[in-house]
Amino acid sequence: MSLFTEVAADIYQWSEFSDEKQLSFNGYYLIHGGESVIIDPPFLSDEGVQSLRHLIEKKIDSPLKAILLTNVHHDRMSQKIREIFGVPLYIHENDAEELDFKADHTFADCDKLFCGLRVVHLKNQKSPGESAFYLAARKKIFIGDALIGKVPGELTLLPPEKFSDINAARKSLQVLRNFDFDDLLLGDGGCILGQGKEALQKLLSQ
Repeated sequence: MSLFTEVAADIYQWSEFSDEKQLSFNGYYLIHGGESVIIDPPFLSDEGVQSLRHLIEKKIDSPLKAILLTNVHHDRMSQKIREIFGVPLYIHENDAEELDFKADHTFADCDKLFCGLRVVHLKNQKSPGESAFYLAARKKIFIGDALIGKVPGELTLLPPEKFSDINAARKSLQVLRNFDFDDLLLGDGGCILGQGKEALQKLLSQ
């Protein structure tokens, strides 16, 4: 069985289950517009790295351009993958100083990244640089720690103690209502495919 699941056309997911959190930490390999990126890569064994290499080689017409992090806490396997594949790592400018290593580049709210991704900075979250990546052409949003999919088909937030002000964190998520999307590809827990906007509306109306 492959470590990589094609959760949507040209979007491959792999996961590491956290016994502590009782949910999966997810990473993504996205191909779009003749290029590709890796988002929030969790742990991979040596065999897993070889499987990823094989997948990237199969998509040689869409070369790997970067590793993108939604927040500093999702650096996970990123430094090793950067070394193995020789691609730059990007993180929001507000999180760059918190990394244990130096990022190659930073981004800010509304920046356009590879694969047509747009940065959506989510303020007042667990880390100051928390960001989502919006893929308008395919109505998808990649989310790090700002939304959690612990219960299938539903969204929740991190525990209140993870925020300086959980009400401000919740309020900042209202910006996501401005985007036209169907799918939420989450860094933590189960993704919501097809009903992502509805799940977000439900959470924010509570």
